[in-house]
Formats: sequence, C-alpha cells, structure tokens
Amino acid sequence: MKLVEHVEGRTKLIVPAASLLVDPPPTSPVFFNPAAALNRDISVCLTAAMGGLTFCDAMAGVGARGLRVAKEVARIDHVVLVDFNGQALGIARKAAALNRVLRKCEFSQSETSSYLYSRYGRDKRFDFVDVDPFGTPVGQIQGAIRATSDGGLLSVTATDTAVLCGVYPKVARRRYGATPLNNHFNHETAIRLLAGVVAREAAALDIGVRPVAAHSTRHYVRIFFSVSTGAAKGNSALTNLGHVAWCPSCGWVSASPEPRSSCDSCGKKVRLAGPGWVGPLTDEVLLRSARKVARGLGLPGASEAFAALSGVDDFPPWSFSIDDICSTLGISTVPESDVYRALMEAGHSAMRTPFEKKGLKTSAGYAEVVRAISDSRELPKSGRSGSGLTTGNPEASTASLS
Repeated sequence: MKLVEHVEGRTKLIVPAASLLVDPPPTSPVFFNPAAALNRDISVCLTAAMGGLTFCDAMAGVGARGLRVAKEVARIDHVVLVDFNGQALGIARKAAALNRVLRKCEFSQSETSSYLYSRYGRDKRFDFVDVDPFGTPVGQIQGAIRATSDGGLLSVTATDTAVLCGVYPKVARRRYGATPLNNHFNHETAIRLLAGVVAREAAALDIGVRPVAAHSTRHYVRIFFSVSTGAAKGNSALTNLGHVAWCPSCGWVSASPEPRSSCDSCGKKVRLAGPGWVGPLTDEVLLRSARKVARGLGLPGASEAFAALSGVDDFPPWSFSIDDICSTLGISTVPESDVYRALMEAGHSAMRTPFEKKGLKTSAGYAEVVRAISDSRELPKSGRSGSGLTTGNPEASTASLS
C-alpha cells in the first residue's frame, strides 16, 4: 500500500494513494474518503463553535476527522481515535506526529460499541462523540449516547440512504423502527427518521437529545445533537416525534402525532413516514457561530452549508418539487425563482430546501403552490427573475431576488 500526504483544511493527513485516484475509494487495507472533506469541515466548525475540551472519533480509520479537530480546534485538548484496524491507527499516529498534535491524541484499537460503553462513567464521557459507520449507525447509537457528556454534542451519520429514503422500506422498519417515503422529499424524511430513532434510544436511557444541525448528500445523512441528561429531557424530546402523511394522488401533505390513513383533500389513501422527528432540526445561534468559524478557517463549503440551514425550522417537515408538480400538470417546468416570487406576493414565506437537490419549503399548501406555478407561467418575460433561488433564510432569499 502506497501512502501519501494529503492536506485537508489545515491538517496534513497520511492516506492511501489509491483513495485519491479511485471513486469510490478502496476500503482495504485501510479506508479514506476524500469526498467527505465537507463532512469533516462541518464537524470542525461545529466543534469549535460549541465549546468543550474532549472529542471521540469513534470510527477513526486513518484519523481524518479526529486529527483535524486536534489540529484546527485550539480549545480541544484531548482526542481519542478509535478503530479496530490497527494498521489504520498506526497511520493516524504518524499523521498526529506530523501535525504536532501527538500529545493531544490517544489511540484505541477497539470495537466501537465496546469502547463507547466503557466510557459510560460520568467522569469518562466526552464533550463530543462522532459515529460515522459504513451503513447504519443503529448498533452504535446507545453506546454513543452513553459516552456523550451532559450538554455535549453527538454526531451520527447513516450511509444506508437507500434504506432511509424508501427504496427498501422493510429494511427501514427493521433497522429504524419506522417507515420511510420514496418521493421528492425523501432525504429530509431520512434525516427525520434517523433523528427519531436517536431520540427514542436516548429517552430509554433517561436522556434527551435535540438536533442542532443536519445535512445530506447523495450517499449519507448526518445529524448533530445536543445531549441532556434526565428523564424529563427524554420525555420532552419524544414530544417532537410524529408522522408525515403524503397523498400521491393530489400532493396534500400533513404532519401529526398519530398516523393518518386518508387525505383531507381528496379522501384517497395516503403514504406515511414515521415515526420520525417532526420538530426543529437546527440551533440558529450555534449555526451563526459555526459559520463565523468556517469563514475564519477559510472553509466556504461549510459556511454555505450553515447558511443553507438558516430559517429551515420556520417551515413544515417537507418540501415541494416544482419539476414534479409541473410534470403532473402536464406543463413545462417553470423556474423555482418565479414560483418563489409568486408565493411571496401571495403572502407566503418560502426558501430552497437544503436537503434535496431541488425543491421549495414554504408555508403554503399544495394547492397554493400549484396556483403560484400557474401565476408564474403568466408572468411576462421581463417579470421573470432569470436566476436560481438563493439558498438560505427567507429574508436573504427575498433580498437576492428583489
């Protein structure tokens, strides 16, 4: 195996040369995914913004995430890198020395869950715990929750997106105890199903979790949680669980604590997602702090990701696909920016969804979105914006289109 130095952020990593040449990168004898650089950028920024002193990279591999935190977050004074692959940890140790952070780092060749459960003691927990597995994180969730301190930050990644996005609903019910949706807002649903199972697992331990940031790409969904101990905190978190009902016949969508069977608009049978997290997914104060950190570190992708989340909790837990609606209506697709303008003029708020490749989150219902599309088609060419819809909070989007 040929190893090379690879700079990511402000950190020098030692990685397999083949991982920089092949997509997807080889998993053996050690694994490094260069495409996850933004994922790690976001972790670095949130860790710096949140505060705290200790960090556990529970599936470290060659140490990319843990080493970047040790190198780029000055406040962190102790990072534990855990992996069952001794060869990968040996590479991580060399990279720690290369970056002069060896004194901050501890290396544990252990199975992830076993190690996390060993840190259950109050004086052994971490301010930050990260779990980023191949596939589902379900087997590590309880251990990760137990290993996170009261007031700490837990980040959980799921790479089995085909399952969470509804391609394999039976597998989703088995793994996550929830039903997914394979439709135009399936990535947001995937995030909310993952958040739901973390909230349920935490509540069973008399612990509450609260999402503070979430993002998705083509191959993973990732959520950051603030963790609080106490049965009351667990009970409070569970009040954010519910079901999303979607009618494939007429497009009607609704969220409710209990599952529904029929559409309020056309009376036909709906498709359900849940139980999942239907409450807020972000902490706006933390996002602003993390964005400031991203700018200071020269990480524009992370800054844009935080900006894209701003305002998302002002809207229901779904989005609308303009392309899909136009297809259903049998008309040519109209620009999202024109639909956005029509919605705003009708008194509704709207923003581009940060969770799907395309789509609008809005306070308007399906029928009102259809009306906005119709109004957009009647706009004279001089009245069209001719530009894409800006991602971010409604105020920022309004300014960009004025």
